[in-house]
Amino acid sequence: MSTTAKLRPLAALAPAALAVLLAFGGACSGPGRGAGETTRGRAATARDPGGAAGARAAEPSLFELAFPLTDAEGRTRRMAELRGEPFVASMIYTSCRSVCPRITADLKSLEQALPGEARARTRFVLFSLDPERDTPAALRRFAAEHALDPARWTLLAAGPDDMRTLAAVLGVRFRPDGGGEIAHSAVIVVVDSAGVIRHRQAGLGNDTRPLVAALESAWGAPGGPVR
Repeated sequence: MSTTAKLRPLAALAPAALAVLLAFGGACSGPGRGAGETTRGRAATARDPGGAAGARAAEPSLFELAFPLTDAEGRTRRMAELRGEPFVASMIYTSCRSVCPRITADLKSLEQALPGEARARTRFVLFSLDPERDTPAALRRFAAEHALDPARWTLLAAGPDDMRTLAAVLGVRFRPDGGGEIAHSAVIVVVDSAGVIRHRQAGLGNDTRPLVAALESAWGAPGGPVR
């Protein structure tokens, strides 16, 4: 299902969003990563322990994306509101009948695989790929259909241009087919408490262990080096 996203020229992005996108190295360019592959900052590959603090400082943060998002209750939210605890994120659209239900099922399997305390504390965030149709009412219906606990699950939609920026940063490739469907990659990311992506993989399949390990690492050492 993975395909190249039709993104705006980088020069058209807002300065803050462009800075984050460039810091991530252009997440949508080149082949997609395989399942279980981690994402690494260039500085984080340094061997000397003395460089660890510099590596953390050099990592870009999703919280630098300052555009507004709308949640399932119609409230305006900001990415920075997710600061403070690790979370798992993916991109879906509510009228999807193929990839998106499987992504959601994968994330629910991960939720059940987490130890009790980690499960209670870990938030799951679904960002819409179809903000024009994914109204707050559509987000609420999707959450109800998939029995997503609002205490742990947050559904958000950005504006169309900001959605493209977010997809690029998360590494999600997509292409509308003109008939209401959107072909897109099934990317799941683990984000630490500082907004840094610590793990990115294409789907979950039947093995929750890489994501559980990434979350345990994020909970144990927020802001630490990428696995």
